[in-house]
Amino acid sequence: ERERRRGCLRGTSFVMLRASTSHSLYNLSRKWRNLLYSSSAVRTYKSALSLSLPERRRSRRSENCFYSDSRARNKSSCCVFAMGSGEEDAAKKAAAEGLADSGAPTIFDKIISKEIPAQIIYEDEKCLAFRDINPQAPVHFLVIPKKRDGLTQLQKAHEGHKEILGHLLYTAQKVAKDEKLGEGFRVVINDGPGGCQSVYHLHLHVIGGRQLTWPPG
Repeated sequence: ERERRRGCLRGTSFVMLRASTSHSLYNLSRKWRNLLYSSSAVRTYKSALSLSLPERRRSRRSENCFYSDSRARNKSSCCVFAMGSGEEDAAKKAAAEGLADSGAPTIFDKIISKEIPAQIIYEDEKCLAFRDINPQAPVHFLVIPKKRDGLTQLQKAHEGHKEILGHLLYTAQKVAKDEKLGEGFRVVINDGPGGCQSVYHLHLHVIGGRQLTWPPG
């Protein structure tokens, strides 16, 4: 029975992640929790039950599935969720629509003008910081310039953007301190479709509150 269960899990596109008790399933973003209980994930698991061991191995290789050794489960609780490609798809769609060069208003413009709500945690005359609606850690917020000024992505920066770029980084560490991230945090800037950028208004992700690993995804 143990071997059967282990084989079934290896044949699915699930990831076994180590998570300390304090970072339980509750701390996962709503998106991943929904994916965990989605019917497609259940179907993937059930379909694996009908495969023989060689078939499961071939399936795992063809789908580039990841499986952590069962030893990773010792002394920790585990969270299982299906790998999603929503962010990657959104980035590819934005690039295909030419949003990088269109200069069209983005959702961030509406947050700046207060047309749509956001959990703002810092604001000054040059930038705005607010919590990410799809957090990847206990603390995850964005820092954006209020005036885009052609700064749709980092590779569009020019000499005149030096001041605002420095101000964004200074604000990132200032707010991180306010959020009690003295043990450390990570600053991420997604650039272009290869960098998984889906909103073409330069923004810094500041992530912390748990032990981060390297390399990133």
